[in-house]
Amino acid sequence: MTVWKRNLAVCWMGSFTTSIGMSLVVPFLAFYIENLGVTNIKSVEQLSGIAFAITFLVASIMSPMWGKLSDKKGRKLVMMCTAIGLSLVSFGTAFAANVYMLIFFRILQGLISGFIPSAMSFVAKETPEGHTGWALATLTTGSMAGTLLGPIFGGYLDELVGIRIVFFITAGFLFMSFLVVKLFLVENKVEFNLKNHDSNGKKYKEKSIWDRVESRPFIIILLITTCIINTSNQSIEPIVSLYVRQLLNAAHIGISHISLFSGIVMSATGFGILISASKIGRLGDKGSYFKVLSISIIISSVVFIPMAFVRNPWELMILRFILGISQAGVMPSIATMLKKTSAKEISGTIFGYNQAAQFSGLVIGPLIGSQISANFGFTHVFFFTAFLLMLNYILIIHTKKSNRERIERLSL
Repeated sequence: MTVWKRNLAVCWMGSFTTSIGMSLVVPFLAFYIENLGVTNIKSVEQLSGIAFAITFLVASIMSPMWGKLSDKKGRKLVMMCTAIGLSLVSFGTAFAANVYMLIFFRILQGLISGFIPSAMSFVAKETPEGHTGWALATLTTGSMAGTLLGPIFGGYLDELVGIRIVFFITAGFLFMSFLVVKLFLVENKVEFNLKNHDSNGKKYKEKSIWDRVESRPFIIILLITTCIINTSNQSIEPIVSLYVRQLLNAAHIGISHISLFSGIVMSATGFGILISASKIGRLGDKGSYFKVLSISIIISSVVFIPMAFVRNPWELMILRFILGISQAGVMPSIATMLKKTSAKEISGTIFGYNQAAQFSGLVIGPLIGSQISANFGFTHVFFFTAFLLMLNYILIIHTKKSNRERIERLSL
């Protein structure tokens, strides 16, 4: 096995264990807030949004810093530091005595959420041209497989051993990520001895980073797209368990296994991405990354609309599965285009900015979704999301027309 494929396998395993650990707690975070003494339903919805959003707000600020650090000191070091840090934070979260302590630990989690973007940057940099789309899509299946299994295991473990024990299990998975990277990832140390020089040996300054990209406006459009995609995806995340409870009551199914139902519904999107990401990634390598991106966005916009009219959790699950298939090529396409339009020496920094845009969406989405839900009802969240994705599609089409020459020259 070639070195880049071995490293891809290691990053896949690390992303898998990190994602499964982080997603174990997602289905019942709203219920954990209730368990901490909050009983008013609107307060639970709003605090759920805050607890989700605060992590990503802090992470959006820290991501560029982690990216710059990975360019200087190495991506392996960043991946190890963040994995062990997240493990310790998850362990501490189990001892939260009130909702304010929970939010405090969510802030700490945001400070050290740099594992997966560092893995993406590592794979994008080390993968040979012509295989980047496939490699990044394959890496995505690792995080999506963890996201797929995490909520299901989390919902089951919540019923089996209780909420607080799940946080200890999460800490164990995150520690496994640290061990996998520490023991098996191979990184070239030479490039970091030349951290202040380009490929010709000339010094460059950090403030000139934007001068080392193909086009600043083009990069910014990609970052905006990343933000919008994650805003739309996360708009329902804080209230999905509450929405599932409403659907279960409406369908007269009963709510005795609500955590498990919520986990299955949330996992459906990840399962759709898991089974289709590699194939769609190859389409980008063989065809056009921009075409994959634009088609994915318009289909996603359409799929969100019928989610407002579902009558039971199974219909919602099917639609989220279709959403996963439609979005399987979005982030790999954006990551590949970022790689092709920026210098290797600053790839970590650029991916840090992309992760900041992603986390910004993860901040905006839960806040908007929880507020719309609390004031207008669950269904309006889906209408807003569909509208936002349609605006993103229009932005992508305009960008394609205004950058036609660049897209053709760089095979984007």
